[in-house]
Amino acid sequence: MSRVNVAVAVADDDRGRIYEIAAACRALGLHHSATLALVGVLTGSMESDDLVKLWAVPGVLAIEVEYGFRSGTTGRTH
Repeated sequence: MSRVNVAVAVADDDRGRIYEIAAACRALGLHHSATLALVGVLTGSMESDDLVKLWAVPGVLAIEVEYGFRSGTTGRTH
């Protein structure tokens, strides 16, 4: 397993429960780092194999995984 950074979007109708939703996500293994209440997003990290568990939380609208980006370097010195 590997830990990945995630953003969890909360449905508009459930934003009033965002702190309850965050607690439920933490109980499932989310290492919660921030709550962006105005836009309805939770951020944190989680084991990639456990991400599917977040879909069981009522109010979770979407889960986005941050993938690393590597620019097109060749490793050569110029």
